[in-house]
Amino acid sequence: MELTSVVAFIAAVGVLTACGPAAAADIIVDKKGVSLTFDGIGGLSGGGATSRLLVDYKEPQRSQILDYLFLPNYGASLHILKVEIGGDSQSTDGTESSHMHSADDLDYHRGYEWWLMVEAKKRNPDIKLYGLAWAYPGWVGNGSGSPFQFPNLTSSYIVKWLEGAKKVYDLDIDYIGIWNERSSSASYVVALRNALNKAGFEKTLIVAKDGGADICNSMAADKAYADAVDVIGLHYPSDFSNFSLCHSFNKPFWASEESSSYDDANGAACWARVINSHWVLQQMTSSIMWNLVGSYYHGTNWYASSMLTAVQPWSGHYWVAPVVWATAHVTQFTKVGWKYLKNGAGSGILANGGYYATLVDPNSNDLTIIIVKISKEHAPCTRPGLPDFNTSAEEVEFMLDSSLGDVRNLQVWHSNFEKGPPYTTFEQKPMIHVVHNRFTLTIEVGDYFTITTLNVGKKGTVDSIPESQPRFPLPYSDSFDNTFESQEAPFFADQIGAFEVHPASVGAAEHKNVMRQMVPQLPIGWSDHGSRGPMTVIGMREWQDLTVTVDFLFPANAPADTAACVATRSDQMWNNGIVFCVDSAGKYNLTTAGPFLISHTSQPVNPTLHNGVLQGFSANSWHQLSLTTIGGKATGSLDSKVLFNNSPVRDIDTGFVAMGTNGWTAVEFDNVRIGEAGTKWSPPAAAACAAPKSGAVLSARNCTRNGLASADQMFLLVPDYSIQHVPSGLCVTAQKIAAGGDLTLQPCSGSSDQTFVNDYTNIRNRLEPMHMQSLVLAGSTKGAVSLQAEHASGVWSYWSYFPNTQQLRNQYTARTQLGYPMCLSACPPTA
Repeated sequence: MELTSVVAFIAAVGVLTACGPAAAADIIVDKKGVSLTFDGIGGLSGGGATSRLLVDYKEPQRSQILDYLFLPNYGASLHILKVEIGGDSQSTDGTESSHMHSADDLDYHRGYEWWLMVEAKKRNPDIKLYGLAWAYPGWVGNGSGSPFQFPNLTSSYIVKWLEGAKKVYDLDIDYIGIWNERSSSASYVVALRNALNKAGFEKTLIVAKDGGADICNSMAADKAYADAVDVIGLHYPSDFSNFSLCHSFNKPFWASEESSSYDDANGAACWARVINSHWVLQQMTSSIMWNLVGSYYHGTNWYASSMLTAVQPWSGHYWVAPVVWATAHVTQFTKVGWKYLKNGAGSGILANGGYYATLVDPNSNDLTIIIVKISKEHAPCTRPGLPDFNTSAEEVEFMLDSSLGDVRNLQVWHSNFEKGPPYTTFEQKPMIHVVHNRFTLTIEVGDYFTITTLNVGKKGTVDSIPESQPRFPLPYSDSFDNTFESQEAPFFADQIGAFEVHPASVGAAEHKNVMRQMVPQLPIGWSDHGSRGPMTVIGMREWQDLTVTVDFLFPANAPADTAACVATRSDQMWNNGIVFCVDSAGKYNLTTAGPFLISHTSQPVNPTLHNGVLQGFSANSWHQLSLTTIGGKATGSLDSKVLFNNSPVRDIDTGFVAMGTNGWTAVEFDNVRIGEAGTKWSPPAAAACAAPKSGAVLSARNCTRNGLASADQMFLLVPDYSIQHVPSGLCVTAQKIAAGGDLTLQPCSGSSDQTFVNDYTNIRNRLEPMHMQSLVLAGSTKGAVSLQAEHASGVWSYWSYFPNTQQLRNQYTARTQLGYPMCLSACPPTA
């Protein structure tokens, strides 16, 4: 929408649009302007496997994290918990097991979403629960590939999930969705409503369709469809779109998935803005953030796009992000069932940019005013885009109407997500004394205020949080004997298929519990619709030189050519990696990626580095597979017999250890062991350039190996878009903002010659440019770094940030044309 149309639309919905000087302006707060019911602020666990590592934390850290998320008047204090209904298929950061892998299978002890809902309810009995499927097991579609071809079958599947929640965990599910960001179906939604009512779930409301606004067109064309939908839930809705058709149904209108933004001050600013703008501009009564807790490995999608980040269960370290406190500004001072005040009566747009929204308790004189003013540079969420706008400081006078009662004093909580670092987050300020029903407030750019009659706020604290240890601990081993049945093994993160711990089918004396692939047929996928075989990963995206050993067993009914595989240097979906497979006929191979599904229609073939056939191989007994990669060589063995030794492989790949198979087969794995290979891993020796002085010229050099951080390559991406060298505390600075300009380290000032604007979320998940005005940070294979035009010849100008090692790399997955991965370095260029 053009900006002129945006302004016209805002004016049409009755909000203030004038821009003027910073003189005081009156804002009237009038309870007679009561409007729609507030449905709450939420967080989303799933989409997928975003809480995977949380369950592996030990106490007390695990309970501390849960307290920060759910405990009222302590941290994020969420009103809504939305979870994924596992569907056995990749749904962003992994797969979550279905409660019914097949039509005759039912297990309510899989996964961690049940546990998470129980823990949330334990802390806040009033929290609302919301379930949504990203994928469905294949049997639901009865071969059609659609969850809606047989609506009664799918409805029954969802009802079974609700029954498990109630009967096993005593959980009442308040809301149920359709299919995340995919199609919907009138016949299915009507069938679901009927099935819910018949099964005694009349109070469970249907949200549709957890995607785009086209749902409103479909509802307008089908009254039965519209009648069956209770809440219209959109994902990442633009406040500057016209949703008048959606509003015409007079149903609650939500941003049922929002943010997707990194967990720093920029992410907090995005979230603070959008919670308020959604009400002021679009009368949305709930916003739910994806994701609740970033407990998934860097190297899987959308790293740390989270409210709180917890990725080190081995150390117990976690990060209470500013986003927690941005959430607390609303959640600690409101309740579901409060009422918004309409625009002009307590809500609206500030004269010099920003939003304010007032919520009132209909049963008392309590009120909460939320005020936010974020600049264009820091306001964007990951999506959608925003029109141009300006913000500046201003003084605002609030006038409280007598309808609010006799308000004498107001509590004040304040954050500022732009003045820093360090940033002000959720600090209690001196009380405001209301004089003659009026008070005045100065609002700076970056400010986020909560003004409230409630005296309940708290910035929760713990005695200490364990120190960060980002390196995955090695050596590592697991026999799975201490893992509860039906659960994933600790630290393993399923990416295709579902791997659960169950008793061994053969050889129980030596193999008590095993990790078994459980998905029996191609699921109805969300993102992955069937390419490579099931796999699960563990470890670090930076790993290279390892030995991994695992026992495996083929099931008695395994199809011909079923393979068991182990990999090093694997990316999330093993599209790249060093992969060693042995199949049930005794054929083995070493390839540069994971195996394609046996049933894959085009039967593509991975490049083969080594292959052969084993004589006298028995598919009906346990075997041991071992793979070692060191530099450019790989060695593999079966049952301690070397099958290839120092076979040449690429040395530019980095990644996880992975294991899996090539079909929907119940292959079993046991006794996993992972250890360092080659020269003993030790931190790189300190170099003179590791502690540079002001004026040091920067370069690029080969990234250190195996997740070992080198001091000269340790940089921090600061939310003000500067790049800080961690050991020295100096910032990357352009000597002049011109093509070819060298980059040096200088004291951090936040000036334009230190501003490298980037997509602060995606730069951790893929390659992104880092802009300084019309130029970008660029490097050459000879090691020079400078400012250049974005597509200048002879340089690379895209970077990815690896937070474990604090490296800015020129590769996320291997780019063969660039050779070995290079990192920004505080060392001077070599001749």
